[in-house]
Amino acid sequence: MRLTKAYDVIVVGAGHAGIEAALAAARMGMRTACFTTNLDNIAMMNCNPSIGGPAKGHLVKEIDALGGQMGLTADQTFLQMRLLNSGKGPAVQALRAQIDKRAYAWQMRLAMERTPLLDIKQGMVEDILVEDGRVRGVALRLVWSTKRRL
Repeated sequence: MRLTKAYDVIVVGAGHAGIEAALAAARMGMRTACFTTNLDNIAMMNCNPSIGGPAKGHLVKEIDALGGQMGLTADQTFLQMRLLNSGKGPAVQALRAQIDKRAYAWQMRLAMERTPLLDIKQGMVEDILVEDGRVRGVALRLVWSTKRRL
């Protein structure tokens, strides 16, 4: 399949990093496409629906400081927020939010859909097309969901 629309940035994947990259590029005025194999799995949190904590809390704060979406959406969709290690010194304390994972995924998708210059595409990127040392596009394998009747 050949798409004729030109993009400045193509992001492969709509997990945490892909969403932040696509939003950042579009907010900077670049025509951006974000490809995911399943539109229903944008920002899906599989097992432990938490954001922050001692291991990744600093990363969330850095994303937030750079104008990212993760912290804003976490604030909209948290079920519980807790300061971990509060009995210890500030160097080991960390804020962790338990998230409503369905609401989080829905809000992240809405943020993407409402961002000008950002298109969300469903398809599996199989190859990066390079001509004369420059990326010219991607080769896709389209993915459809099928349901079986039992």
